Amino acid sequence: MNTLLALLSPVFVYIANQASGKVTVIDAATDSIVATVDFTALGFSANPKPHHIVVEPDGSYWYVSLVGANAVVKLDRANRVVAKAETVTPGLLALDPNRDVLYSTRSMSAVNAPARIAVINRKTMQLEEVEVLVPRPHGLAVAPDGRHAYVASLGANQIAVYDAQREHVGIVDVPGGDTSQVLVQVAVSPDGHTLVATAQITGKLLVFDLADPAKPKFVRSISTGDWPWLVSFTPDGREVWVPNQLSNDVTVIDARRWCVVTTVKGEFAQPDGIGISGDGRLVFVANHNTSHVMNMGGIQMAMPASATTAAPGRVIVIDARRREVVRRIDTARDGAGLGIAGGKP
Repeated sequence: MNTLLALLSPVFVYIANQASGKVTVIDAATDSIVATVDFTALGFSANPKPHHIVVEPDGSYWYVSLVGANAVVKLDRANRVVAKAETVTPGLLALDPNRDVLYSTRSMSAVNAPARIAVINRKTMQLEEVEVLVPRPHGLAVAPDGRHAYVASLGANQIAVYDAQREHVGIVDVPGGDTSQVLVQVAVSPDGHTLVATAQITGKLLVFDLADPAKPKFVRSISTGDWPWLVSFTPDGREVWVPNQLSNDVTVIDARRWCVVTTVKGEFAQPDGIGISGDGRLVFVANHNTSHVMNMGGIQMAMPASATTAAPGRVIVIDARRREVVRRIDTARDGAGLGIAGGKP
């Protein structure tokens, strides 16, 4: 048990179980499942497909994208639905740290997704859609000062930069030629100086300098495992952690020297979402736990086949200092994105 977490109010980890239509809630201090939220039972569609989750830093509310229900839903700490915002095939989510704004992109499964993101008022859950001009917008991160949101394309080697104050969108070309590297996710360092992106096809972490935050400058790439997926900086900004969906491991990268520190191996089974506790001690990784691969408009991803009985999803808990797997928690099937209060998504 993490003693520090145990002394504080409960910190919950929320795991989107996409094929199950559920979200599993885990107490981070005890590694116990304290709730399973069934969105079909809450009145949503028969196949709501919860995909990604973000949590208010104080844990008061959490938000989940429901791909199949075309909605981003706000729930309170007691897992009661507060409100929802309707938007087509929502994908990844990100909170603006300085304003009551929630961003949402499009799901990887949305082959003909609109080139727009949703900008949602977290208090009212009213939204407006913003054109970002890149095909299949999916990867998403917000700068620590809230000034810019970065949106990566699945269909082109491009990142859109949304200036929230000016309501202006700029496009940055990413090296890679005419073939898309499939930029799955992006993250911004806690000091706001660096942007990273995971490139599925090439198995690389791409690093950009944010000296001019409106124009990320590509500076280097680092090899990861196969199919790097979601990505997170540690709270101190010293490391970047990357789950690799095809090679079933997690790459740890030194964010000062930009080299691989180690590769964590264990009971990973198509890892996807990642969250790091606010104290940086624990890393939580959600796993699909299926060998089935779906093809969505030329993009491949792990996902249980329909009309089959899939194995349980799983969460792997890693001791970040020892870089060792310390626990496995089985959940409802098909672990996708996850969120943690006060943590780094």
